[in-house]
Amino acid sequence: MVFADLVSASRVKARRGLRNAALALAALSLIQYFATGTVSWPAQATHAVLGSLKEFAGNPNAGWRLAADAMEAVGTTREGGTAPEFDLAGRVVRVGDGDTVSLLDAGKTQHKVRLFGIDTPEQNQPYGNAAKKVLLELVGQKTVGVVVVTTDSYGRKVGTLYHDDVNINVAMVERGYAWWYQHFAPHEIKLAAAEQQARRQRLGLWADPDPVPPWEWREAHPRKQEGR
Repeated sequence: MVFADLVSASRVKARRGLRNAALALAALSLIQYFATGTVSWPAQATHAVLGSLKEFAGNPNAGWRLAADAMEAVGTTREGGTAPEFDLAGRVVRVGDGDTVSLLDAGKTQHKVRLFGIDTPEQNQPYGNAAKKVLLELVGQKTVGVVVVTTDSYGRKVGTLYHDDVNINVAMVERGYAWWYQHFAPHEIKLAAAEQQARRQRLGLWADPDPVPPWEWREAHPRKQEGR
């Protein structure tokens, strides 16, 4: 289920509960009117209705609340928010390029990790070596944590990289050495904002008046590529 579906479902749950309460109020009003010619709600009935609404709003197991919690959890993983536990942790032993690293976990297993939601210039492209150098400065030989979003067709973990609570994916975009990879990460608000800021300040590759996005460069310079 996508974010829009979760939001829609939670709103429908809330509207349905309020609508049912309103219908109940209207029905009891009609019954009282036809029976007595007036509508004057007994205090206990009012308290009962308000109590039901309060219970609906505060119930931790209410459907709308569970949907909202699920949406928040997915959003935290995708957008790279601080997580209490990482899916993967270890020391970065190699930086392949500006958006790919290899890390060695505590069990001495090596994992290749593709940074989620960003795309950096190819190494045979202007700013490619500079992007790799920046990532090396940020995480080279350092212990990092990864919030894994998915595994790609090349077997690499794709996720958000952290070092000392710094979101490295966002940092690469903020410094002007990575694009927000909108095609594969359309909901990443932090990455979108970071790119806009880097563009305005003409940082890194944005100092170029017409930088070429990596996906366009790869199309114009076809060669054997590892999955992006």
